[in-house]
Amino acid sequence: MKVLFLCTTGGSGRRQLGGAERILTELIPAHARTGVEVVAATSDDEVGWALREADVPWVGLSATSRIDLSYAREIRRLVREVKPDVVCAHLLSAAMHARAALSMDRTPLVVTLHNSLWQYRDTAESFQQKAAIQSNISLDLAMRRLRPHATVAVSEFEAAELRGRGRVRNVHLIPNPLPATWPSPKPLPAPGSTRRPVVGYLGRLEKEKGADLLAEIASHVPEADFRIAGAGSLPIAARPNLELVGRVVAADFLRQIDCLVVPSRVESFGLSALEALSLGVPVVHTGAGGLAEVTRHATGTLAFQSDLAPAPIATTIRHALSGAAPEQRHMIADWYAKEYAFDRCVERWQSLYRSLLSRNAG
Repeated sequence: MKVLFLCTTGGSGRRQLGGAERILTELIPAHARTGVEVVAATSDDEVGWALREADVPWVGLSATSRIDLSYAREIRRLVREVKPDVVCAHLLSAAMHARAALSMDRTPLVVTLHNSLWQYRDTAESFQQKAAIQSNISLDLAMRRLRPHATVAVSEFEAAELRGRGRVRNVHLIPNPLPATWPSPKPLPAPGSTRRPVVGYLGRLEKEKGADLLAEIASHVPEADFRIAGAGSLPIAARPNLELVGRVVAADFLRQIDCLVVPSRVESFGLSALEALSLGVPVVHTGAGGLAEVTRHATGTLAFQSDLAPAPIATTIRHALSGAAPEQRHMIADWYAKEYAFDRCVERWQSLYRSLLSRNAG
């Protein structure tokens, strides 16, 4: 079986390295290790670099604008050259252009948006932003009719959005996994430790992720140190107890903090929350989108939902830092490690590919 993967990170010339991109850099090489013949056509950025380092056959290919006819033509040419059994497009730009490129081609197509366009529209602050996102929604739904395909949702929330608000059929639920190699829960602080607690943020520095609230949250919790990991377009105001640490190795970062704050306005899944919980790290979150689903098993023990404002988030952080019992922490972490195991996700994706091939052959 040969699978061609398409992805333009960020879209319209904007590059990013979020949860979806991180998962792709591990999922595609994992397919190759299990006997699937893979070819990746992605942006020449961190994703492309990671895939090349993993010896994945790679082509530098991405859209440079919202509608890029040359990108669609190159996808069509690549499909004819590679002759894949399945084409798998990730994120909106690759999905849109793959549908156009394969409108007259019978190769099975799988699309994964990794987000809810309606959630973006509902949280947009201006009429212009809402109109632009509504345009994407309308175009996405029109392209689905033009080129039918299978859709993968990464959370129950995203699946419900697609089925209910988009009336999309043929939706398959494959939750995002933990990374392929992931450590055991973090050790607890030594009894009687008097060090200052550390609160972390791990994600893109964008308003949709609530990064604009971080400095004010830190001001409301002066007794804790805040470490902000990630990159993005939003500047973070300086505070005496706040440190910007840039991009980090997620597991190493999470094992050095006492609580993770996820103040997202938009979230289809919540990978950083999942990773923290699997290490026994308490999570304070807004419950946006898929966050409520991902944190559900740990509610009240390691996961604590807050209103989207600095003061209530700060109050919830103090509550989370009071700590769950060690045995509870390890039981919850073990459940997440098993439920979101990487190999289980790889098997689900390959099972979907095989079912599409069988259906296409019939």
